[in-house]
Amino acid sequence: MDIQEFLRLSLRYLHLVGYALLLGGWAAQYFRGRYQVTWVMRIGIGAALTFGVLLAIPFPEGIDLNYVKLAVKLGIGVLIGAAIGVAYARDRAGKAVSKGHFLGIGLMTLTNAAVAVFWR
Repeated sequence: MDIQEFLRLSLRYLHLVGYALLLGGWAAQYFRGRYQVTWVMRIGIGAALTFGVLLAIPFPEGIDLNYVKLAVKLGIGVLIGAAIGVAYARDRAGKAVSKGHFLGIGLMTLTNAAVAVFWR
């Protein structure tokens, strides 16, 4: 395994860890009946977006990237980030986050994972 392949796999691993943090934090809050954004969720989406963008760099040579799929995943990721930002701001202002808003964060996260797995 050359260094470029190791770097690509490391970025993929960190990208997946970011989404694991996001989904795990979301599930822990949702199943407790608390609709609050945690720092774990904020760190998770930040890591997932950062490492996802870095993964879109076409290396090593010869790897063909599906740019439409990447754009869809980036769009969903940005929407997740915006939803988390709005929920966090409402939480800090002392306002409740609706169950539908919080459920939307989890469903968008699962949708992004489904796009990654099933879209070839």
